Amino acid sequence: MAVYGSSTPGAAPVDLQNGTSNDALSPPSVFPFLKLPRELRDQVYNHACNMQDDRSERALRIERRNLKYFRPTAAAILLVLHHEYFLLNRQVAREALEVLFKNHTVFLSCGPFVLKSLLEKIEQQHGPGRQWLKWIKKIELDWVTFPNLKLYPPDREQGRDEWYWEHDEADVDVDYVRGAQYNGHYDEYDHEGGHYEDNFYEPSNTSLYPSFRQPTAAPSTSSNDPFGFANHYPFTDPSQDPGQEVSAEDIATKLDLLISMEVTPLFAYLASPAFHLTSITIPLYFISKQSHHHRSITRPGYALPLKIRYWTQVCIHALLMLRPPPSSSHANAASSINPDTILPALQKVRIKYLPWDIWASMDPADDLHRMVDKGIWFDKPEDGEGSEREGEGEAFRAVWAGLMAKISNKGKKNMGLKASVKFVPWDGNVDSWRVGDELEVVLTRAESE
Repeated sequence: MAVYGSSTPGAAPVDLQNGTSNDALSPPSVFPFLKLPRELRDQVYNHACNMQDDRSERALRIERRNLKYFRPTAAAILLVLHHEYFLLNRQVAREALEVLFKNHTVFLSCGPFVLKSLLEKIEQQHGPGRQWLKWIKKIELDWVTFPNLKLYPPDREQGRDEWYWEHDEADVDVDYVRGAQYNGHYDEYDHEGGHYEDNFYEPSNTSLYPSFRQPTAAPSTSSNDPFGFANHYPFTDPSQDPGQEVSAEDIATKLDLLISMEVTPLFAYLASPAFHLTSITIPLYFISKQSHHHRSITRPGYALPLKIRYWTQVCIHALLMLRPPPSSSHANAASSINPDTILPALQKVRIKYLPWDIWASMDPADDLHRMVDKGIWFDKPEDGEGSEREGEGEAFRAVWAGLMAKISNKGKKNMGLKASVKFVPWDGNVDSWRVGDELEVVLTRAESE
């Protein structure tokens, strides 16, 4: 039988037999977080969102397969965006999602079709999703998935899931798989997707992929040839060896198809009344001096690797959202009809100008300090062929050329934009996913606009 005693009135009872306090035997108390005022809880959410996340883009990516069972709840969105630490209960999830969307940059690491499909699922007909999307002010796009353009668009009939190798019962020593220990760019294979094949999928999951219209066989015109063998050739191009690697021109055409079918619809959606974005952050890359020299000789007109050309097109689409809004007369006329048709214009496009791989960081083709001093427009005669800046800023030159081809008013200086360029030195963290000096370029509308 336990005997309790206390030498001080009001003190916790003590088990004299075991020499322990009842407080030590009771379960620890839980801090009543939800009893705090909302203002204090928001401060906690802001602090958590500001904590540096050392996980790489691969760890933070949104998988295509996430779309299959995704339901637009606050907890599901936080889980997909890899903010798992907010998943305490539904109230905390809703409050944290509001703070994240309103006050912080939302990092979105997935392909354009997956991202658009995910956002459309959030914007459901009857629910809070529409308001959630309007909360988003700043986004950062950076995805590692890239389809093999040699097989683009994918064939629906012969598709298979991209994770088929998990179930094929075949043992593979990953140390000998190309790319297992090297994350750089393979120039000779730059038409192939990296990290995992994005063209494989199950035919039952066709809703997770863009809709491609497959060619149909032409009917036979001769009664003597009911199967059409006279006009059939088993290879794509009769003048080309079927074993020959696809040409750079063919891959460039496939890249245009990828942009038109996935990137353009995404940015058209981001520019719609469903969003009130003020800032978009996008990566852009420079390659090594040796790689630039090699590609300029072996691939005239394609000095930039395919994936960097892809990101230049993404950057062009973002800058088109930064273009000046309609004139005041058109705005007044439209506002009298429906105020929702006048959207708050995007305020800035932020570009992280990064080394493409470790070789680019050690021997870059671009002089970053000179780009800070002389700018990124490359519109002066001394920036042309034969100058010290020849071959510098190829990615920015491609962006300006592509943007100029899409705008109507070509007479404005720098296409009505202004740029702020800042040198960002490497912090020396060898464990960081990004290694090497960078530039931070912020593009806004010129004051005259």
